[in-house]
Amino acid sequence: MNRLLAMLIPTVVLFARSAVAGVDFSQSTVSSDLEAVPAGTVVTVNVVLKNSGETASEGTDVRVRFPHNGFLVRIDELPELKRDDNDREVTAVVNIPAGGESRFSFDLLASRKEAQHTLSSEIEVRNFLAEARLDTAFSIKISNATTTAGVVIGGLRFHPAAFWLLGWIVFGGLFFVWMRSRLQWVREHPQSNTLPSDVRRLPAFGLVALMMVPLAFLMVGAGLAWRDLQTLTNWKEAQATILDRREVIRTESRKETGKRRQTSTTRTPEFALKYQGGEREMISSGFDTGTSLHIGGQVLGKAVMDGWVAGKTIPCWYDPADPSNVVVRRGFGGAYIFYLIPLPILWFGLRQLRKVGKAVRQLDELELAVS
Repeated sequence: MNRLLAMLIPTVVLFARSAVAGVDFSQSTVSSDLEAVPAGTVVTVNVVLKNSGETASEGTDVRVRFPHNGFLVRIDELPELKRDDNDREVTAVVNIPAGGESRFSFDLLASRKEAQHTLSSEIEVRNFLAEARLDTAFSIKISNATTTAGVVIGGLRFHPAAFWLLGWIVFGGLFFVWMRSRLQWVREHPQSNTLPSDVRRLPAFGLVALMMVPLAFLMVGAGLAWRDLQTLTNWKEAQATILDRREVIRTESRKETGKRRQTSTTRTPEFALKYQGGEREMISSGFDTGTSLHIGGQVLGKAVMDGWVAGKTIPCWYDPADPSNVVVRRGFGGAYIFYLIPLPILWFGLRQLRKVGKAVRQLDELELAVS
């Protein structure tokens, strides 16, 4: 009996292979409706699975992997569709006749945080019995999102932050010129030997840096605080449906002298959302304003990802001036602590400025006494 089975099994396998021989997916195509996708924009991908062989491909497995720098927000026309958000993939089973084709399409949303990166998705097609397979991928560059913020000068658009930066540079330059002339007057004064030696050795550039660098940090923190305040006071609330989710994990490694290498991990959830932004139905991505701390937050991040699944409806808040700017968590986060770190430097710089001011007043009093 065992000998008979041993003779029949190779025959059955050979017959099955010959029955489905000639399956060929090589002429399948993948195309999109855009040449480049701006950050925060949806692109449609059209897939044509063509069986150019002479035998029908029954029970063909199709697998679509979600993009790393974006979201899968729609997929249809696939029978027996199964979606796995944890593995970030969709699987289906299709039948493709000999010389025929099977078509489907899906929409990808480029993350608003991934400009200048690539939006890509992998597509795998398998007919295991015929040993036929197709491995292909869709890839498109994510360009910068279009914006109406700022002022147009000579055909170029300048963001308001550019004017703040320009003002900071101009103020720093004027402050340096003024401080250098003042310190030079102190050093060259005939009575300068009556002053402490540390005042005469103060460098103008170093003193300006002690003031301007902390002020730059405080300006950035003030800008973030203003944005967080707007989310609490001016942004509109809406109900959003979660279309897809991802967790952005960034790991930074550094090695200090004489110490072991230290690694810090930032885990940030991000969601693709569909909501009503004023009179328009919006599809955009977001989570918070960027001031929340996600360093090492694996437990918190996992709780958020497990609780907010695709299809769930949650409240969101969007900017009425730009409805694509959306968050599901608003308010002030813990990142402001980092913008307070330069305060001791600013305090030290103010002390040095007081020393210079005191020295100038002392020299003025000496001149009045002599006269």
